[in-house]
Amino acid sequence: MDFRRLSCAALVAGAAALAGCMTTGKPEPAEAPKPVAARAAAPSPDDPIGVKARLRAFITHDGLTTTPAKPGEAARLTAAWNNKIIYAPDPVHGGQPVPGLMGKLWLFGPDVAVPLTVDGEIFVGVWDNGPTVNGGPPVLLEAWHIDAEAAKKLRRPDFIGGDAYNLFLPMSQYNVDLKRINVVARFNGADGRSLVSAPETLTLDHSATLQRAAERLGGLGSGPARPEAAGPIPNPLPINFPEAPRK
Repeated sequence: MDFRRLSCAALVAGAAALAGCMTTGKPEPAEAPKPVAARAAAPSPDDPIGVKARLRAFITHDGLTTTPAKPGEAARLTAAWNNKIIYAPDPVHGGQPVPGLMGKLWLFGPDVAVPLTVDGEIFVGVWDNGPTVNGGPPVLLEAWHIDAEAAKKLRRPDFIGGDAYNLFLPMSQYNVDLKRINVVARFNGADGRSLVSAPETLTLDHSATLQRAAERLGGLGSGPARPEAAGPIPNPLPINFPEAPRK
């Protein structure tokens, strides 16, 4: 399992590619992991701010908020993910296009009307469903941590009102053999409330990867390589997201 802490620069580049979202159907939800008894996630000498401990809490659903939300407090984390593998420039690696997932997160209060604006950190995990074909459990493939300061840079006014977090998650463990994955997000608010999204199962669309491979193969012929085969692909097209639930 690969655990990544995303840089602000990479996150802002991914967020910029999310402009112009529309609504469409929502992916089939997966069975939620079973919660376990809450216990403190204390820092350790090699992890002074406790990120690894909070990552473990995310994976096990440890320490989730159980007290009812008051007006103005977050009561539910709602997520929408696009199943297409998207290539976006990665400023951390010289602007080279990297494959990843795109999604949006909303925080709703107890009235589930307009998304709230709440500061906090975000964890996202991807589980490979391949082993379930032979009766095994999904395997955690990759996880991302977005600290509170970086998360602020991803927050944008949303078309349904309020704010949404616009995410691009570069996948270092990506390969075209991945078929179906589970995606789960967690939000740890600065106010101490911790919420998790309902897991969603995505059947990955590798069309962008296959197109890029075909373009590179086309550039290996007798003539000169086509410019698009050697350079970065155009900015990703706008993607469609489901409408967040309303009361």
